[in-house]
Amino acid sequence: MIHKIWANDKQFKAVEFSAGLNVILAERTLESGQKDTRNGAGKTTLLNIVHFCLGADLHRLSLPKDELQDWEFYICLDLCGTTLTAKRSVSNAKIIEIIGDVSNLLIAPEKDSEGVIFYKNDDWRNLLGKCLFRIQDEASAKYAPSFRSLVSYFTRKGADAYTDPFKHFRNQKAYDMQINNAFLLGLNWLHASEAQEIREKESATKALNAAIKAGIGATQGELEAERVRIERELKQKSDALKSFNVHPQYKELQDQANQLTGEIHDLTNKALMFRRKLERYERAVSEEHMPDSGSVEKLFLEAGVHFADSIKRSLDEAKGFHKAIVQNRKLFLEAEASQLKNKLSSSDASIKAACDKRADILKLLETHGALEEFSILQERVIEKKSELEAIKSRIADIRDIAQHKKDIKASKIELETKLQRDYEQSRTDWESAVSLFNENSQALYDEPGNLIINTTDNGYKFDVEINKSSSEGVGKMKIFCYDLMLVELMRQRDGIDFLFHDSSIFDGVDSRQRALALMHAHRKGLECNFQYTCALNSDMIPSDDFAEGFELDKFVRLTLKDQKPEDAALGFHFELAKKV
Repeated sequence: MIHKIWANDKQFKAVEFSAGLNVILAERTLESGQKDTRNGAGKTTLLNIVHFCLGADLHRLSLPKDELQDWEFYICLDLCGTTLTAKRSVSNAKIIEIIGDVSNLLIAPEKDSEGVIFYKNDDWRNLLGKCLFRIQDEASAKYAPSFRSLVSYFTRKGADAYTDPFKHFRNQKAYDMQINNAFLLGLNWLHASEAQEIREKESATKALNAAIKAGIGATQGELEAERVRIERELKQKSDALKSFNVHPQYKELQDQANQLTGEIHDLTNKALMFRRKLERYERAVSEEHMPDSGSVEKLFLEAGVHFADSIKRSLDEAKGFHKAIVQNRKLFLEAEASQLKNKLSSSDASIKAACDKRADILKLLETHGALEEFSILQERVIEKKSELEAIKSRIADIRDIAQHKKDIKASKIELETKLQRDYEQSRTDWESAVSLFNENSQALYDEPGNLIINTTDNGYKFDVEINKSSSEGVGKMKIFCYDLMLVELMRQRDGIDFLFHDSSIFDGVDSRQRALALMHAHRKGLECNFQYTCALNSDMIPSDDFAEGFELDKFVRLTLKDQKPEDAALGFHFELAKKV
């Protein structure tokens, strides 16, 4: 229970609390509430200071840090059966000094050289979590209840904190909402933590699946067909690579083969010329014959001409000379033909020798290759292997996604089974919560409302309902009934014993319900030994609707005014930083 809050600066309006109802009253004399960048009397400022004393980060609070640099705030409260005072300064907010008996505290404090007992802020928060909420260390849980989130249900600040009973700010993560409400309601919050891990896996799987679809653009069947084709091509190239023999003089042999081919062409052309010339010579030899000299004599005899002996002798000599010429020509042609035959024979032998040698070289080149060709073939094999691995990787990704989806589906089914089992096992706890909410709502309305707790494959699902809940005022009373139920539950577990509400809780609420809520909270606070503190504007007091004998003035712990700066909570007005 919080006993008192004060500061080292006397401008601050110290306030003391007690069990039951505590009212922070703001008398509205100016229209400053319509100026959203200027604080009014300081109701919200006081709530921010409570958060500051309970370990909230200074930068998250709407406080004038520059004007408060020399300020120290004090809170006197009960922790683990001990009443102690904690001091936190604005200039050194990481350290919380402790005054009082610390022997029974669950986390031992530190002591400086001057004997000052203190906690670092993280340790202070851990201590508050253990003392006020009985938070246990859960090393295996990735997500767990945190003191700052839990206490925010009991010290709601800001308009967004009064829109949903299960959230203390508008953008609160679903897993944080589930885990903390499950913890407060006595349910197994570890299942809510597990549900968040499943959601993360599901979200990651969806993102990966989308990325794979965008990158692959093919079905598994299409990829499998491509894999088979590439494997076949790879085998062919790998086999060729295995049988590939590199000849060190491959280039020289290739040049020799090309040279021999040229020589063979030259020899063949020359042989063709020799053969044609031989054919002409042989044809000339066969056609060569001696001239018929007797036909001349016969012609002259028939003409009656007789040659003299001297003339006859000259003709005989001419015949002999001509015969010798023909004979010599024939012998020459026959000699030339014989020489051509020898050349042809030699040429054919050279051609055969060149062809045989070239054939041997080509055979060697056929069974061997150059190093460059081997390297190219090797690179192609490597490329095919890389291509195949890429295809296999894509196929594996698709298979993994399919398996992940199956695993997630199985995890959801298993989680829902565990949730349902624990739901039954913790029936006593949640039935108590349902009953208390029912009682609180019935204290305000003719018909009781309902706290609804469902189990799904996505974790716990919470809801509250009160007739006429479409009304803004009834919606706010859902939060009132829920928060009051929470502090009652925590008192059953010897946990937190205070509940703060800003004046936002009563915005739009019917005057009669406001009166009933304040009276009901006071009665419950006394019965269960907790304090209910609320801020009220003077124009919100439902004086005519209180029960006879109930005087609100008895519960006013602090009265703030906005007419003069010194009447505000801090003793001065300040400009709030505008939200960008």
